[in-house]
Amino acid sequence: MAQADLSRINSNIGALNALNSLRIIQNDMALRQLRLATGNRITQAADDPAGFRIAVKLNARSRGLSQAVDNIGDARNMLSTAETGLTKIKDLLLTIRDKLVSGANDTLGSEERLAIAQQVREYMHEITRLAHETRWNDIGLLDDSSPAASTTTASTTFYFQTGSDANETTIWSRGFKIVTTPFTENDWNVNWTTAAATLEVKLTTAANTASVQTYKVYDSASGSVSASASFSVADVYAAFGVAQQAGIGSASDSTNVSASVNALIKNVDAAIRGVSDWIAGIGALSARLDTKAQSVSAMQVNVEASYNRIFNADMAYEQLQLTKAQILQQTAVAMLSQANLAPQQILTLFR
Repeated sequence: MAQADLSRINSNIGALNALNSLRIIQNDMALRQLRLATGNRITQAADDPAGFRIAVKLNARSRGLSQAVDNIGDARNMLSTAETGLTKIKDLLLTIRDKLVSGANDTLGSEERLAIAQQVREYMHEITRLAHETRWNDIGLLDDSSPAASTTTASTTFYFQTGSDANETTIWSRGFKIVTTPFTENDWNVNWTTAAATLEVKLTTAANTASVQTYKVYDSASGSVSASASFSVADVYAAFGVAQQAGIGSASDSTNVSASVNALIKNVDAAIRGVSDWIAGIGALSARLDTKAQSVSAMQVNVEASYNRIFNADMAYEQLQLTKAQILQQTAVAMLSQANLAPQQILTLFR
């Protein structure tokens, strides 16, 4: 800072020094006021170029992690939708099994078995309806129908974006599908006698709906045996020996109802086994996503804290600095006034 020289009055160095200090103080006051008004420590890149760059990167990651938490929540809801549909299907399969065990008893006549077969058919219809209507954003979660605005592959493998960066995904690969096409409501309700052989509950691999799943089930006579997770309306009526009575001309009635129904029970057991495995897989993935959500949430909070320290203003500190600047402004104005009067002292030399 230049030293004032009272004997040279064309340039009032003291006043210029005071004026310069006043300008610096006013600029600092304006900055403090802007920070207090916006809540940001960095109001422009010039305030802290390095901090600005770091803050932008941290903010991008924080926002990405926040969105990832929302994505995980959506994925959990989607899996819960699939699990709910499968749980209802599992319950219907268990009810069908109960009816088959009841119908295998020779204390029942053909009329009673026909009534049981009709009830099983309705349950089978409801299973296919549930499989088709369990959807998420028009994407079938359980059946083989082609999802709108998507592909068959997309309805088989789902990629959940569970992180903020590229390729941070969690994959749900559907291992199974419940075949519901090309059946229609008319097939189940009006034309069911002619379509009985093709109206079925069938659990297949997701990649190939022609490949029926097989599972090991228990047979008290043979132990663990393989059974396919598939049975049709015709199979049910034929096993009960009432196919011809119901008008299903394409099916032959069983001459040994007990043996036929017990064979059908193994198919239902295989379907129950497949659906149960499917539900367990969804549950395991849901538990994994719960853990992922907790981890991502913790990361998001920590990243946001780092961003907050760099980019956002410490309001108490800024108010402290503003108060100091206001006091300095008053003293600077007072000193500028005195400095303006100082050159007048040279007049005493001319008295």
